[in-house]
Amino acid sequence: MALIFVTGSDTGVGKTHVARLLAQRLARDGFTQVIKPVESGAGAGRAADAPKAAGKWAEAHTLMTLAAPIAPLAAAKKARKQLDLETLLKLYRAVPHAPCRVVESAGGVAVPIDPKGKDWADFAAAIKPTVAIVVVEDRLGAINQARLAIAYLRRRYDGPIGVWLNAIKKPSPAVAKANRDGLAESWIPLLGESGKGDKSARFHFLPR
Repeated sequence: MALIFVTGSDTGVGKTHVARLLAQRLARDGFTQVIKPVESGAGAGRAADAPKAAGKWAEAHTLMTLAAPIAPLAAAKKARKQLDLETLLKLYRAVPHAPCRVVESAGGVAVPIDPKGKDWADFAAAIKPTVAIVVVEDRLGAINQARLAIAYLRRRYDGPIGVWLNAIKKPSPAVAKANRDGLAESWIPLLGESGKGDKSARFHFLPR
């Protein structure tokens, strides 16, 4: 099974957009799931958007939906729901098997999902993805954000990791070049690039 874990250097960097692009690509090769283990705010709508462009060959699973648009633990407490790593893993393992799967975190990689401080790095270590992708906004500061997120993720997860640069606002040519050069000089694989439109996406790996 191809299993891609999508997390971010921060919230609002375009994780769902990237998950949708990945679902489109993976659906060419077989039935694909997009899984959001926990989502706080906006109901279950955002995670369900990810596979739409992939048509009948993709489906969405939101495992825990929390109404308040705040950090997952705070939203769970407000909703009087139990949220911890063990609970999320139990829900995740109950999802029927599929040939391809994209799992999208809520917020950045270090967002706690357990009262004991465990976070998405611990979740990634438990599910053992084919590759973990850190989505970073393509702007000035991206090199720092990428290095921090990758270093943090590697403390708990020892599998393949790379970065996806997503341009929410188009960076200047100088900034764009510096970001890519900085990742290369830091030995961080650039796995993909995207902007607002699907046609702007470029895969630097073949997700299988």
